[in-house]
Amino acid sequence: MRHTIRAVVIGVLSLVPFCFGYGGFEVTAGFVDFKGLNDNFTILNQLDSANGGIGGTGSFNYRGPLWWYGGSGGDHVGPVTLGGSGAFAARANQADSLGSEVAALRASFEIGYPYSPVERAWVRPTLELAGTGMAIYAHSKENGAVVGNFSGRFKRWFATWGIGVAPGVEAMGSMPISDESYVGLFVKASYFIPVTRSAWFGDKPPPDFDLGGFALQIGLRFGKTASLSTEGDEFGY
Repeated sequence: MRHTIRAVVIGVLSLVPFCFGYGGFEVTAGFVDFKGLNDNFTILNQLDSANGGIGGTGSFNYRGPLWWYGGSGGDHVGPVTLGGSGAFAARANQADSLGSEVAALRASFEIGYPYSPVERAWVRPTLELAGTGMAIYAHSKENGAVVGNFSGRFKRWFATWGIGVAPGVEAMGSMPISDESYVGLFVKASYFIPVTRSAWFGDKPPPDFDLGGFALQIGLRFGKTASLSTEGDEFGY
């Protein structure tokens, strides 16, 4: 069921960008620091019930990267590009007595300045303003290590949201698929910096964890040749 939902979301996100001059879908590896999350869940697992835990012995070991799946779109406005993107991520981990799931959503606005050093390729410095939301659930495993063990005797949940910026640089190469369109492959490196403190909801104490860190993105892009031209040639730069 989870794989079906993932496929549907990716499909919807990949269709949205075609309303723009260019767009497509991508996968992003986010190298976040899981230490605060691992520490929090290890304590919950190892404390006895009298102290608010579950009485296990194991440790949590969430490790990067956190994989994001999404779509993006944009267009040229004079010498710059303006666009937006959306993505989601999900992870699960468990110790001997405690299971956990993490789900996150991100929506962002992006401005870029493309430069074409050779034909059919560009380098584009970018700056994103992104809003993120995240939900974290921990539960006992007496009914099995299943996602969302809502019948478990031990349950903790946490949710947060925040805003951040992500400076980055993208490289893209393309090839024409018609006189008016192209397909391109791009790679983008960026660094997500939270600019607001996490506003936590749910049980206490929340983990010391956010989605900041280095991100490496790769994706497939489709576009209209006219959207990349400002002076009548292929890229116009």
